Amino acid sequence: MTFQNGTPAPSRRSIMKGMGLAAATLAAPGVLRRAYAEEPIVLLTWETYHDPAWCKEWGEANGVEVKPVVIGSVDELFSQPFSGAVHPDIMYIETGSLPRFKEAGLIVPFDTAKVPNIANITSKLDWKKYTNVGGEIVGVPYNWGTQPLMFNADLIKSPDSWAALWDEKYRGKVNIFDDCTIVFPMIALYVGAKDPFNLTDSDFEKCENALRELRKQVRTIARGFDDAVTIYAAGDAVIGYCQNIAVVTSLQDKGKNFDYSLPKEGTPTWIDCTGVSKKGNRDIVYKFINDNLSTKWQARFIEASTNNGVLNLAEAKAGGVSEKTLKRTNIPDSQASDFWDKLVILQKPEDFERRLQIWNDFKAGTL
Repeated sequence: MTFQNGTPAPSRRSIMKGMGLAAATLAAPGVLRRAYAEEPIVLLTWETYHDPAWCKEWGEANGVEVKPVVIGSVDELFSQPFSGAVHPDIMYIETGSLPRFKEAGLIVPFDTAKVPNIANITSKLDWKKYTNVGGEIVGVPYNWGTQPLMFNADLIKSPDSWAALWDEKYRGKVNIFDDCTIVFPMIALYVGAKDPFNLTDSDFEKCENALRELRKQVRTIARGFDDAVTIYAAGDAVIGYCQNIAVVTSLQDKGKNFDYSLPKEGTPTWIDCTGVSKKGNRDIVYKFINDNLSTKWQARFIEASTNNGVLNLAEAKAGGVSEKTLKRTNIPDSQASDFWDKLVILQKPEDFERRLQIWNDFKAGTL
């Protein structure tokens, strides 16, 4: 088994390709920029979320510069504001981390009255349940995605349980990715924890045992989207925990017969939400957020990146998202009456540091 050591692993959202790389740094010294009366809007965002060209277009139309700064992990997102190098107005935070960001003073209560385009968020996404922290809404969705069970359909026929990852016939052919926040809930679901985000000592013991056994199954841990695609395409893995269904569609584009399923125990699912800092609590920032939730912006975002965005199927089609692109997302599936019942939305864990220590021991082989 080989693992990445010493370098923070890319998060699930850093799997996407194409846009946003040029936005990884703030304005370079000596580059002439147009003068605006408004203070710039600084984003801490994920790859493909905010195409620099789109931000420039919006900024010129609204008289303010938009500076998207691309981050690669939740830990980086949390630490950047404390570094002093970046002073964000907006951060894109998954639901399970919202309490942590609020408690640290990184985000303030969200003024939903200033974002009428919230009405465009699909009614299937019960987002207020997950963005209410201490009685206050602290963010609104921008994008969501699932982490299903993926498999080589030439060799495996529609597994319906996470237990397939522990099946000895796949020893050395299982793949997972390096993200404790996302992987641990799947392990908790597999061992039958009543609440995968509030584990008992008994649950933790079961998770340790499950990870110890899983290590025998996994030859290589994926460092990101390209790494996962390479591993599966080479035949070094035939089944695994999927970072994002884009891994599956990428393999299909290569002529590989891969598919994914939503296991009966539940499928971990993230919702990335727009959070506003104290510095960002101003009208022009809310206008940007509101325009990001317009059908036009969201449809372009979905079409260009194959993310799910927040539109329902009808709105996505009305906005111009192609059938080909829609098939590469969870949007059509999400219209089924039982779809959301199969998902487990990420929430704040009971003890992240304990989970991280177990995860690191798993990678090191010291469990």
